[in-house]
Amino acid sequence: MGGLLKHGNDNQVKSPDKKVNVNVSSISRKQAGFGEDSAEKIPTFDVNMRVDNHTRNAVLALSKATADKRSASEMVSLMIESYLESLTPQTRDTYDELVSMMETKDKLDYKLKSK
Repeated sequence: MGGLLKHGNDNQVKSPDKKVNVNVSSISRKQAGFGEDSAEKIPTFDVNMRVDNHTRNAVLALSKATADKRSASEMVSLMIESYLESLTPQTRDTYDELVSMMETKDKLDYKLKSK
């Protein structure tokens, strides 16, 4: 126990037990993921959608009945994707334009709120 307090000669420099080589290279902030992306990101945030209790119950039951135990949001997304496959090309184009407009509105609203 007495040896624990003996620090030895402080002027003596100890060499490490093992030889370790460290290769260092410099990267930019952008490469590290801190730079700005040229593509604008679409903000994602939670919203409420008003549906009646029967629709809510059906979506929740479907989400729990699947083998993957999906969330209600994931189940709605799957149903939308499935429905979109049945649309005519003209209706699909209209849908895509409307979604694009709504996403643009969300981007603008998000920019205004974050200032």
